[in-house]
Amino acid sequence: MKLSRFVQLPAGATPHVEVVVPCYNYGHYLPQCVESILRQAGVRTTVTIVDDASTDDSVLVAERLAGAHPGVRLIRNETNLGHIRTYNVGLREADSDYVVLLSADDMLAPGALWRAAALMEAHPTVGFTFGHAQKFATEPSPRAPMPAVTWATWLGEEWIELQMRRGWNNISSPEVVVRTTVQHAVGYYNPDLPHSGDVEMWLRIAAVADVGHVNGVDQAYYRRHASNLSTGYSGYRDIEERWRAYEGFLSDWSRTDDAVRLGAVMRRRLSDEVLFDLLRDLDRVELPAERVDWILELAHRIDPDVVGRGPWADAQVRRAGGRPRGISPAVRSAGRELAAWTRWHRWRRFRYLG
Repeated sequence: MKLSRFVQLPAGATPHVEVVVPCYNYGHYLPQCVESILRQAGVRTTVTIVDDASTDDSVLVAERLAGAHPGVRLIRNETNLGHIRTYNVGLREADSDYVVLLSADDMLAPGALWRAAALMEAHPTVGFTFGHAQKFATEPSPRAPMPAVTWATWLGEEWIELQMRRGWNNISSPEVVVRTTVQHAVGYYNPDLPHSGDVEMWLRIAAVADVGHVNGVDQAYYRRHASNLSTGYSGYRDIEERWRAYEGFLSDWSRTDDAVRLGAVMRRRLSDEVLFDLLRDLDRVELPAERVDWILELAHRIDPDVVGRGPWADAQVRRAGGRPRGISPAVRSAGRELAAWTRWHRWRRFRYLG
């Protein structure tokens, strides 16, 4: 990773950023979302709303927005295609310098697009740029100011290695700005990955381009609510979907030796995460035997070599109703909680500072 100071866009430069806004029954969020795009300074913005056969007033709201703003247009799916195929309808239409995929319930932070565009104009090898996405429920909150806005950049293969070693996706999605030519070159989202298609996309881009990060400022606002698409994917299902995304990318990556090496690292990381979460859960509640069996099967499916490691042995003892020998259960539990806390804080620091 390289850190560098922020550099303004060259005088007179106004890159074109197209923002694709997929919408399904989010008509009540659309005006705020589109306003956050149209108020972006320093770049030329166009908005493509793709309505996925909504049953609320989304189309009427989108038509009003398109009528009021010449840079806004509406594409309507005749039938409901689902969120991934709806993303792809809009992305295929992109004809701009840079493209953003912004769900209708999310928003861009003020100045986000020109900050990202400035980084990518200064670093032509960067294929996508991201930053911090503040999560909110009602209204975003102002963040305490950072000392300075800076940039971080990684070589693509360096960023891929970091992703595989972490085993989790540190990007929400609305904060990402992609170079449009790169987006068209790598293709679009995989409908077989409804939950983890985003991280698989970032990996595909990093396989052909470098990666940038805007440090020290919010780049987007990610709205949390009961209808979030990610709501149905949490805990063990989230781990399983991440594994599927990583495996899909590695199976197609041209760097075969690196794919084998990093695949082994990723599988160990994720299978251990499954077992650590299982042991943590067993410290707190009683789980049905069939649920424990499914979780153990998931860890083994991710990495068959997990059977030779300590967490697997501990889980088997707990499954049988016993207590692992050696270190007391309380100390083991505290250690797992500390490991989870450390992972979370590494994630938090990375999202703020790159």
